[in-house]
Amino acid sequence: MSDPRPNYGITRIDQPEKKNHGFYVRITHRGKGFQKYFPDKSLGGKPKALKAAKAYRDALLEKMPRYKQESAARKKRKIKQSGIVGITHVVSKSPKGTVYEYWQAAWVDAEGSRRTAKFSIARYGDDKAIELAKKARRKGLKGS
Repeated sequence: MSDPRPNYGITRIDQPEKKNHGFYVRITHRGKGFQKYFPDKSLGGKPKALKAAKAYRDALLEKMPRYKQESAARKKRKIKQSGIVGITHVVSKSPKGTVYEYWQAAWVDAEGSRRTAKFSIARYGDDKAIELAKKARRKGLKGS
């Protein structure tokens, strides 16, 4: 089996206001989530925390069926920027091989939560989907 992408399933957490710095591992398999937090401070720094997070992630993947391990190694989303901040073109592939392509709008609302809206290219066509994404982002930002 090839190795998973370097940071597959690992997210960096930096919340200075809460003095919270570390790596968070999240892997989902058949509806069951596995997650664990690796704080920099108690593990002796950022490099050691990342190393511990990768070791945990790799141990989880080893316990999973081969197809899950393979998909973790290969799975990549093809993302290209539209040239407009907050508007992204996404092509993703389901485990069954179905390809989904859409334009996604992203913004932060008045409460500080990240919001997104997705518009299918198959449903609306490329031009209309990107226009709907732009409109959704503008509307979302005005509501903030």
